[in-house]
Amino acid sequence: MELDFIICDNTINRYGWRLLVEGIQLDGFLKNPVCCIQHESWNAAVGKWKNLRVEESQLKGTLEFDNEDDDAIKLYKKYKKGIMNAVSLHIIPLVESMEAVDLLPGQKYPTITKSELLEVSLVTVPGQKNAVRDVKLSTPEGREYKLNLIINEMEKTETNQEIERLNKELQEQKQLNADNLIKLHQHRGVIAEGEIEALKKLALADFESTRKMLEARVVTQTNENEPSKDLAESLVKLHFERGAITAEMKELYVKLAMHDFEGTKKVLEGLKGKEVVANFIDSSNTQGNDERKGWTYLDYFKKDPEALSLIEKEQPDKYKKLCTDFEAKTKKENYGII
Repeated sequence: MELDFIICDNTINRYGWRLLVEGIQLDGFLKNPVCCIQHESWNAAVGKWKNLRVEESQLKGTLEFDNEDDDAIKLYKKYKKGIMNAVSLHIIPLVESMEAVDLLPGQKYPTITKSELLEVSLVTVPGQKNAVRDVKLSTPEGREYKLNLIINEMEKTETNQEIERLNKELQEQKQLNADNLIKLHQHRGVIAEGEIEALKKLALADFESTRKMLEARVVTQTNENEPSKDLAESLVKLHFERGAITAEMKELYVKLAMHDFEGTKKVLEGLKGKEVVANFIDSSNTQGNDERKGWTYLDYFKKDPEALSLIEKEQPDKYKKLCTDFEAKTKKENYGII
């Protein structure tokens, strides 16, 4: 009472995954090569497997039915007549792969490349549509083993790649912003050569705080017309008392007034309530294009630094001329550069 079977091959089964027969470990199974019915391992076996081997990517074997078991005899006759044909492996997956080399067109789940064979059963309905073979998966503890959908893993990979790309672009933009900020204030003459790299790192970590710190640095004047500190403090005190600025802003506006008294005076007079320093920077955005025709580097810096950065990027020749004119003016008027 023996029949030969092709137990399993490397094709995709009805569940959308496949098993590599070359990776099936048989050592443990061969010590107890039982054949069960429908994977009911708690019931008595109806036969044993012999001559298990892998040929042409197929796991083949011979089933010897128990000729003293009534159920085995009935099943032998059904298989002999062709009423039943299917068998099914019960394995523990050890290694699964989603590498392109291990996948076939239409495959939805990974390929199990290494596994351990537990038993081979006679079954009514197989899992492979083009053969009479099926595979049952379980964990070493006996629980059901589930494979992950390849499409889900692909989506995760694509999502992670998109996140990495966005993070890279964000870091590049942060680096560009930091470099431009330092370059802007280098041209103003308020950054020493030895602190450039440290300020770039600081700008990467906290751009806004670094920007405010550098904007608060002013180029000192040494000419005789420089406004006195007392006059600047009086101007700032006046607008502080009317609630236009906060106490934290007073020192910044005193420095600005000592550098450009009239310009700072106009800005302060235009402030209403307790507005922030950003209003001073943005206050020139409403100026008309005609007024900008005569603007110098210092005008752009004080009234619209964002426009100055844009000129540096989009109109390098104009930016170079503004810098050259500003440098010539500072030398002519004997400005001190710190």
